[in-house]
Amino acid sequence: MTAMNWPALIGFKLSWFALVLFQNLLIIPVLLFVFWSLWRSSQPERVVWFVLAAAGIALDTVLQYSGVLSFSASAWLPLWMLTLWLAFSLVVVQVFSAYLQNYWIAALIAAVSGPIAYLGGAALSGQMQVSATAEAYIALAICWGCFGVLSGWSRKFYA
Repeated sequence: MTAMNWPALIGFKLSWFALVLFQNLLIIPVLLFVFWSLWRSSQPERVVWFVLAAAGIALDTVLQYSGVLSFSASAWLPLWMLTLWLAFSLVVVQVFSAYLQNYWIAALIAAVSGPIAYLGGAALSGQMQVSATAEAYIALAICWGCFGVLSGWSRKFYA
């Protein structure tokens, strides 16, 4: 296993808080971080990043239209949420995928941590709401479990 990529992990955590707390106000610094990180990445990493970002944006779009997620200011995913997926997919490629090689562990970790991140983001942002039904939590856990497996599996294309 490779050494931890601390700049990518810290950059993502700062990006997450910046976007959740300030939404569109801090998109440009986050995008600069994403583009700088992509510039330093290999071509296969960039391709996997793009696929994971597109999958994540599609996932959130489906969750929004199914009523699991809602955003107070928009019928579409807001720009700050799209940007958050760009940053998250980057840290998946550069950090998390190395730890998600066992698909059962990947599914379990993602099924628990994904919904927790949504709940934390909803509590902090004031712009996003997560449906408080058992079905919504189950849907989030299943979707995130699948995304965790996809994240671990994607590593074979660039590592």
